[in-house]
Amino acid sequence: MWTSRCLWTLWRRLWQGSDLAPFAGAELDVWQANDEGFYDVQQKGLQPDFNLRGRFRTGADGSYRFWAVPPKYYAIPDDGLVGQLLAQLGRHPHRPAHLHYILTAQGFEALTTHIFDPDDPYIRSDAVFGVKESLMARFEKIDSPSEIAEAQGDGWFWRVEHDFVLEQQPAGRP
Repeated sequence: MWTSRCLWTLWRRLWQGSDLAPFAGAELDVWQANDEGFYDVQQKGLQPDFNLRGRFRTGADGSYRFWAVPPKYYAIPDDGLVGQLLAQLGRHPHRPAHLHYILTAQGFEALTTHIFDPDDPYIRSDAVFGVKESLMARFEKIDSPSEIAEAQGDGWFWRVEHDFVLEQQPAGRP
């Protein structure tokens, strides 16, 4: 049983190439920063190893879902030359809230990407210019008793849905 206000990410489907056939058995590697904007590798001894990380496989219909905490925006290190450059450009050091993904399957090109919360205050001014419209996924608050029961929850939660497509590797490529 999970607690209220968790993020429920439903990866609706992973598709195979341009024919958009559902992709069963593909691997999904997911990670994110904590609510203070740090990844587990940045806080050795404070966060457990592999905190807010997971590996999953798609179902027969290409779908997958998992529970995670809502991501939050964070500042990249802005000391040194990066900070000086940002200051000269009149830019802030913030990255909008996002989840990272690596999607892999035998015979297909690996896809390394992320999805962003379009309602994040820094969505239009990402410090590293990583946001594109196609990478935005609406974070929808779910408070319907029937949807909460279907998700086996005990209170409202956030749902995120996003589709991905993997392309076949060119012939002769390992």
